[in-house]
Amino acid sequence: MPALRVGLLGGFRVERVGDARPVSGWQRRTAKTLTKLLATYPRHAMHREQILEILWPEVDVESALNSFGKALHAARRAFEPGLVPRQSSAYLRLTDAMLALNTDHVVIDADHFQHLAESALGRGDVAAYETALAAYGGDLLPEDRYEDWCAERRDFLSGLRIRLLLELAQALEKRGAYSASADRFREVLQQDPTREDVHRRLMVLYAQTGARDQAVRQFHVCHDVLRRELGLMPEKATVALYQDILANRIPRRVPVPEREREVVASRQLPAAERTPGTPFVGRDSVLQHVCEQLTRADEGKGRMLLVSGEAGVGKTRLVAEFATEARRRGAAVLWGGSGAHANHVAYGPFAVALEGYVASRPDSEREELARRYPALVHFVPSLGASNQLPPLADRPGDDHLYLVQAIVRLLSDLADTRPVVLVLGDLHDLHRSSLDLLQYLVHLAVQRRWLIAGTFREEGLEVGSDVWGVIGAAMRERLCLRVGLQRLALPDCDELVRAMLPGGCVGRAALDHVYARSLGNPLFVEELVREMQERRELVLAGGCWHTASSPSEYVPARVRALVAMRVAPMEESVRRVLALAAAAGGTEISLTDLRAGAAALQPPVSDTALFDALDRALEICILEERQDAYAFRHPLVRSAVYAELSKHRRDQLHAALGRSRAEIRCVSA
Repeated sequence: MPALRVGLLGGFRVERVGDARPVSGWQRRTAKTLTKLLATYPRHAMHREQILEILWPEVDVESALNSFGKALHAARRAFEPGLVPRQSSAYLRLTDAMLALNTDHVVIDADHFQHLAESALGRGDVAAYETALAAYGGDLLPEDRYEDWCAERRDFLSGLRIRLLLELAQALEKRGAYSASADRFREVLQQDPTREDVHRRLMVLYAQTGARDQAVRQFHVCHDVLRRELGLMPEKATVALYQDILANRIPRRVPVPEREREVVASRQLPAAERTPGTPFVGRDSVLQHVCEQLTRADEGKGRMLLVSGEAGVGKTRLVAEFATEARRRGAAVLWGGSGAHANHVAYGPFAVALEGYVASRPDSEREELARRYPALVHFVPSLGASNQLPPLADRPGDDHLYLVQAIVRLLSDLADTRPVVLVLGDLHDLHRSSLDLLQYLVHLAVQRRWLIAGTFREEGLEVGSDVWGVIGAAMRERLCLRVGLQRLALPDCDELVRAMLPGGCVGRAALDHVYARSLGNPLFVEELVREMQERRELVLAGGCWHTASSPSEYVPARVRALVAMRVAPMEESVRRVLALAAAAGGTEISLTDLRAGAAALQPPVSDTALFDALDRALEICILEERQDAYAFRHPLVRSAVYAELSKHRRDQLHAALGRSRAEIRCVSA
């Protein structure tokens, strides 16, 4: 089948690859909306009930299902006008109430931009920044600007573009290309004119290049926009900078021609490796323990570092801090943990790690690397391959063997002069080829100066899966150090909240509220604090941050999205049982209530299906047992599951629980 190219950036369009004419004949407007929704949603798969709730929220279930069927039929006919009735579509698949775009045959420009952007931010290369920015065709679905279902994705991609512009501006400034750097900062202000930090960067650039009048003008632009848009005055740092400019205290710098690429690129760190803005609290002893492994590696006793823990607990942050410290101590750090896109490609994280390293080397060194490791020329773009070979997974012969040998040789040669830290990131979604290579490297590491770092979520580790086999074998053979990250203790959680709320002390009630809802999960802490600030539920008064009189139980959008992505692939019986447990409210629900409520549902859930679903929910660590009851391991996850339920579904669940409890009381009486 010809591939379809779905455009979301700058406006919706669908084209067949190789045919410039857009797909037409939609017949129904809802067919377009359905396609947009799937193309925008994470993983491009949604449960039918989610779609009904978003597109037909005020319509009864029977009518909504009828509209859904018509929209799906119209979309399939638009994609494949010659599709035979009842024949499966190559582009849209409906399986067990899950509707998905088949990404084997559908390419989405927003995903392409995100992949380029994340790769560029990981590499820190000017050319990569420019390539990624060129792929941004405009805001996502501007014609649907006021639709809630695409707002989060639009904001994410827009924020990604701002990050690219800021990183590129800083890289250009380091090169001495001050005019080009200022252009990029101005683009950021066009998108978000209230970025006071960017106004300051422009003021400094103007002053350093002798344009003091422009620097002064920029201050007044900043002053006016903050007062007009936010009702705020510039920060003290901005005012102090303005006074320094007036007093001509900013040192002058003369723009110079761009320096050689190797001078600029050699010091760039992957974006994921840079220390984020939030403080790193409660992990000092863990980080020290991990960093002690550098001494072992320097002695030729390498191993794998496995960092485990629940989602949001800070696994990636710990690895990033470790990589930064390893680099400071002189180790060569190869960062391949830049995102899930590379994980699904043969040897993807290894390609990203090697590319990041090679791209930072001078031209002469890259030429030498290409000569010494010819098998990597088509694997690592910066080695200068002019014609890319087909993907490794589709090539016959022994190319895999030669590639593995070349990777091992390169890592071994790098380790001749200093320890090598190879970061692979999340191990869950690694391609089978990457897992095989990882297992091979782990066995070699015990006699080499290598440390291989990876993360995994215990709740997502399927018993019997390929990843489970690799991790289990490494632990049994004592080839790895496993570090289990726990949630932050109350004092550390308080420290994180205080760091996020500068300008005053933080009241005990506010600290307790955040901890009660987050239970010390760092991601949840950060999202809750930001959400409470945006909703004006955290206010600064009298030099102290206080909660509003009755802070809401609203679940931050990012937490809802993460939970939805985790729940969506589960079996329908598990989702129904989780929904029932979420609707019960409180902290836990007894097995008796669960059984009675499940039996009262329409259609009912049998005891066998209920017990299987509970086993599965316990296995993936979303529920936990508490004596004779069950509870969500995290209250915010329960709230997120409940928030995703439609009104009619909530009413059904409450009715089933109420009826079951009434029957139990009658029997007891």
